[in-house]
Amino acid sequence: MTSIQSGLTFAVHDGVALKGDLYLPADAGPHPIVVAVPGGAWLRGDKKQLGHWGRHLSAAGFAVFAIDYRRATAGKVFPQNVQDVMAAARFVVDQASALSLDPARLGLLGASAGAHLAALAALTHDQPLTFKTLVGVYGVYDLVAHWQADLDKNPEPGQDHTVRMLGATPYDDQQLYFDASPIRQVSYARNALKTLLVWGADDVDVLPAQSESFARALRQARFFVRTQAVPGAGHFWFSDEPIDGPHSSTGKVAPPLVAFLKQHLA
Repeated sequence: MTSIQSGLTFAVHDGVALKGDLYLPADAGPHPIVVAVPGGAWLRGDKKQLGHWGRHLSAAGFAVFAIDYRRATAGKVFPQNVQDVMAAARFVVDQASALSLDPARLGLLGASAGAHLAALAALTHDQPLTFKTLVGVYGVYDLVAHWQADLDKNPEPGQDHTVRMLGATPYDDQQLYFDASPIRQVSYARNALKTLLVWGADDVDVLPAQSESFARALRQARFFVRTQAVPGAGHFWFSDEPIDGPHSSTGKVAPPLVAFLKQHLA
């Protein structure tokens, strides 16, 4: 049975503790580690959103550390939100012995805005941390393209999620958007990272082109990439749907996701 250690503090910023929930397999370990980053438009969301995946993956032999990070509730929060993902990864590596974890088998999983942060952490992180795998689910990988797509929806002034998180539009600061876009951080130097990209074929919140373009860039840089577009699926299902639902998108994704991790992380 899965063991859950809830509310572990992995960093403190401005007096606010950032916490994560650790899902551990029943056996003794040491276990491969998946740092799981929830979505929420960089503004909302909670580590509990990925609890069903923590339990599912821990039953398959993976420790899962589902985390919170700084949100854009008061405005600009980049790059601090990426730094929080890195702080969570350093925490599980530093505490590996005490928690029965294997720091040599470290992976990332993120959904939506969480996939954006996980991808940036994987592609731009400082040594000596090395991530072996990245699972990105309907992520935002090109911030300019995402901002333009959202602009077509005529958001109210001050309500664009990308601008709120970054503190500027791309026409204010092109370099900022370059630095914040995982697709612009792809390089041969990081291509040992094994990647699985998943998205809903009918997603109108984060367009499928985000994942398709990112996968193309990774392949061009000689990354190992696997993709899965889920027919009929939109957004939110990875966090919202039960994995054992008979017709759920999560149920379709779970077997290949676990197989990917077993091949490349376990």
